[in-house]
Amino acid sequence: MTRKTPAPTKHETGLLTPRPTRQETNTAALALDRELRAAGLSGIRPVFDDSGAAPYVRLNRTDAVDATELARLIRKGMRGTYKVAAQLREAARAHGLDDFPNPSVHNARIHLGDLSIPTADRLACALGAPPQPVLEEIPDWPEGQQLLDRLHSAFKKATGGGFMDMYFHPYCQRCDEDPVVSLGDLTVRTARRFVTALRRSACP
Repeated sequence: MTRKTPAPTKHETGLLTPRPTRQETNTAALALDRELRAAGLSGIRPVFDDSGAAPYVRLNRTDAVDATELARLIRKGMRGTYKVAAQLREAARAHGLDDFPNPSVHNARIHLGDLSIPTADRLACALGAPPQPVLEEIPDWPEGQQLLDRLHSAFKKATGGGFMDMYFHPYCQRCDEDPVVSLGDLTVRTARRFVTALRRSACP
């Protein structure tokens, strides 16, 4: 059996951020230690570790109290991101998009998910797409792609050039799954524009 070679990391490719030096890593460990102590989390000790192939910051074991407080502080710092996710959920429901995926926060982005075909069509309308002839709940591939194009174009225009990955998954006879449109993750900035576009829309 052929084993796939793991994809190189962003450091290994050398195309993005270069690998941090020992000095940079040590400085980062000291900075993190300073801020944790300032927050009263002295039980969490960042340690500079140079024993591997590359230097890194290692965190020692911590108790439940400090772990809970650290989670609270991180969530507090991301309050704005969580707020945008909640606003997007409310704006979608205001348009009757009942099966719009519940927005969540992942990797500092707004994570969405799958839309049914009728909901994707209503979303396109809410974002300003021109009406489309009656669309079957289980459309053929050309119809599904046409819907995807409408939604993508409307989203980009309504958000001032915002980008979101979108994919049309047709009906699967083998697994008997209905067709869906999958929405990718959004940056917080684009999600805010998405919320504004839905709030301004007059389409029910």
